Amino acid sequence: MSKDYSDIINLPVHEPDPVKHPRMSRQARAAQFAPFAALTGFEQVVDDAAEDVMNKVINETVFEDIEDI
Repeated sequence: MSKDYSDIINLPVHEPDPVKHPRMSRQARAAQFAPFAALTGFEQVVDDAAEDVMNKVINETVFEDIEDI
């Protein structure tokens, strides 16, 4: 079953009445979806892990330098 949509391809696009339904700002639209952020707190976890890794690297480097003395 093949359909090329030729019957609807050139129909005008419906635009809502701007008085009854004004467009939302991007901030307002984004705020609607903010509570559904799946990775809330993810950035803090990544920062903590990066800090842990950096501390381990620094400590290993310091201990290697001491062992060379």
